Amino acid sequence: MSENSNKEQIETVQDSFRSGASTIAGTFEKATDQFRQLVGFAGPQAEELARKSAQNIEAVAQANTILVKGAQEISREWVQVTQEGMAKNLDAISRLTSCRSLQDFVTVQSDIMRDRLGHTVESSRRLAEVSVRVADEAARVVQAQAGRNAAALDKNVPRRVA
Repeated sequence: MSENSNKEQIETVQDSFRSGASTIAGTFEKATDQFRQLVGFAGPQAEELARKSAQNIEAVAQANTILVKGAQEISREWVQVTQEGMAKNLDAISRLTSCRSLQDFVTVQSDIMRDRLGHTVESSRRLAEVSVRVADEAARVVQAQAGRNAAALDKNVPRRVA
C-alpha cells in the first residue's frame, strides 16, 4: 500500500468521523429542543439542559477525535507491520535460494515458519495494544462526562428521608 493511498484512507476516515460528529451534534440539539418543548422547560432549567447537552456533545466529539487519531496510529502500525513482513519475505526467499541440499531447505523453511509465526504474534500484540489504549482513552472521556452528569443530577435531585 502506498503512503499516498494510506493518507487518503486516513483522510476519508477523518472526514467520516467529522461528518458523524456533526450529525450527532445536530441530532442532540434537535432532541434537546423537542424535549424542552415537551416538558416545558424554560429559564434556568432550559439553560442547564442546553449546557449539559453541549457538554455531552463535546465529550462525544473529543472521543471521536481520539478515535480518529487512534485509527491513524493503527494504520501507521499496520503499514509498518506490512513493510516488516515484506522485508522478512524477501530475506526468506534469499535464504531458501541459497540452500544447497534438501536438508538445508527443510531446516531453513522451518526457521522461516517459526520466524513468521513469531512476527504474526508480535504484530498482532502491537496492534491490539494500540487498539486497547485508544479505546480506553475514548471511553475515559465519555465516562468522565457521564460522571459529571451523574454528580450534577445527584446534587439537584432532593433526597427522600425514610
